[in-house]
Amino acid sequence: MMKRTILATVTLMFALAGLAVAQSADEDYLKAMQISDNCAKVQALDAYISKYAGQGTTNEHWAYAYYCLTPCSSKSGQKAAEYGEKAIGMPGLDEQTKLGLMVTIPGLYNSIGQTDKADAAARKIIDYGKGQSDPKTAAKLQAGGYLMIGQFAEKAGNYGKAAENYITAYGILKDPSISKQLNGLAATLYKNQKFAEAEQVFRQFYAADKGPESAALLGQTLYKQNKVDEALAIYKEGYAIKKTPALALNIAIILNKEVKAKPALTNETINALIEASLLNPKESKNLLGAAEYLFVGQDKDLASSNDKIAEHNKAIEEFNKTIGTKFEGKSEEDLSDADKRLLKTLQGNIETEKQAIAQIQAGQKGVRDKFNALVAQVKTRLGK
Repeated sequence: MMKRTILATVTLMFALAGLAVAQSADEDYLKAMQISDNCAKVQALDAYISKYAGQGTTNEHWAYAYYCLTPCSSKSGQKAAEYGEKAIGMPGLDEQTKLGLMVTIPGLYNSIGQTDKADAAARKIIDYGKGQSDPKTAAKLQAGGYLMIGQFAEKAGNYGKAAENYITAYGILKDPSISKQLNGLAATLYKNQKFAEAEQVFRQFYAADKGPESAALLGQTLYKQNKVDEALAIYKEGYAIKKTPALALNIAIILNKEVKAKPALTNETINALIEASLLNPKESKNLLGAAEYLFVGQDKDLASSNDKIAEHNKAIEEFNKTIGTKFEGKSEEDLSDADKRLLKTLQGNIETEKQAIAQIQAGQKGVRDKFNALVAQVKTRLGK
């Protein structure tokens, strides 16, 4: 009887001691989490972990998690990443917190130069994404993991690896943020005059994607190396798939430069300029003007009349310049009779030039009507 009493007493003592530890641990955790200053909170959580780690306290997994997730510039990146991984391996975390840790850990390892661990942590996001039942969530997580690896590689100057992972990410999820990274990589390569490397990268991208984004990047890379015909062919392939403003503009610009030496391209160039004007409203006036100039220029007499219009406009400009020089800041009362006669003559000359332009344009009306009809046809074709 005495033995049983002693044993029961000892068991109760241990239970009470465990309860006291649990209550103390809970209080310490709550105090740490109530601290408003992030770095002070991180220190308090670290003290909690040092004191209670491995004792099976209620909040140990949360302490590891929040040490990792709480932003503080002075905390240990190594410890934060390791604590985050420890938290993920413990039961009790909700999925949102677990995912937050998975997304945070790769950046922590990369920030302290442990690129292999950073890549391995990012691959855990990819694997986690593969296990998701919702296709959109699965795609976002997998693409996000590859995007991280690409960003780490680009920062380290490993452009081939960066491109490979960006391209894989874009293949999984055609998101503008990923194409933005590819554009940024292109800009870096161009800046460093690495056109051959850029071409190799974007040939890979185009081979895998065959879309307007990859066509634009590869075409631009080829054009920068003066591979004009190949660049134009790639732009056209991409444009056939999707009529984007950027591709339309690039095609029009190249053709407009080439048409001077290759008159056989005139009709194609006119159509390309009109399409580009309709898809690029900010550039519309200049592009449409270039198209009209080529269209009118197909008739030698009309082309000559365009030159005459340019001469009349130049004369008007000179007359206005003379008026500005001689009479700027003068009121009518300040003008002498000679000044008034000169001003009247100049104004008359301007009116004469304008009338001459109007007369020439009237003679061009039939051709301009045909041009406007062509513009209407292109609008219909583009569904504008």
